[in-house]
Amino acid sequence: VICFCAVCVLEVLRTPPESAFMKTIGVITGISYVSGIDYYKGINERIAKLLPDGAVMPHNSEMVMFSVDCDVYVRYLKDNDTSGVQEYLAQAAHKLDLVGVDFIVIASNTAHICYSYLRERFPKRPILHIVDCVAKVLPKGKVGLLGTEPTMREGSWIRERLALHGFEVVVPAKEEDRQRCYDIICRELSFEIFSDASRNFFAEMAVELYQCGADAGVILGCTEIELLLRQSDVPDVPLHRSAELHIEAAARIQAGADQLEDYDPQAQVIEAKT
Repeated sequence: VICFCAVCVLEVLRTPPESAFMKTIGVITGISYVSGIDYYKGINERIAKLLPDGAVMPHNSEMVMFSVDCDVYVRYLKDNDTSGVQEYLAQAAHKLDLVGVDFIVIASNTAHICYSYLRERFPKRPILHIVDCVAKVLPKGKVGLLGTEPTMREGSWIRERLALHGFEVVVPAKEEDRQRCYDIICRELSFEIFSDASRNFFAEMAVELYQCGADAGVILGCTEIELLLRQSDVPDVPLHRSAELHIEAAARIQAGADQLEDYDPQAQVIEAKT
């Protein structure tokens, strides 16, 4: 399913002079659709505030969204079929590449498993990595991570990206707790089911990680978790809301307030050397 939002095919749309400075975002969503709704709404709300008012009304984000089937995606993950996930999400990236978006946003932490693969397949389409957006605001120290079970594994792509920024990561110690996180995400949060029992479970996990040395706070490393768990649920534990930070960065880059290079740790290393 292709969702055409604000732009369809860039070549056939004439951009009005007052919005000529706005980059076009390509969003890969459907993983789950709930987070995609959050991204669409959040980026548009921020663009309306970041840009001066238009001739008649506030500006909308120029955005193209491609929605995949979450069941197909999760089956690849459950089977530990990394190449299957990468090829499946590459189909979405290919559609965004054909349209000619300026940069891509993947509306999911776990789906960043395909980040490096997509960068190689589509070198003209930079991708704003969700971890880079979180790391930019993290205080120094050890950080906790709550997310899907693949994301929390030792050596996961999310943990490796955090290591690039110099962060050591703490995750729930018990396998059954990590699996319960995954089950809640797949069976409840991805369908907008937000129960008190699940909220209490994630709150307990956040407190446990903080007490186990995550002095820099806890990353809500699944875009749906932050729709469930609020800072007020764990007032003594700093929560870092990955999707919210990703959305904010995407809007700022689209509006020209920031550059993609401001978030990329490898670009920053090159700049420091020069």
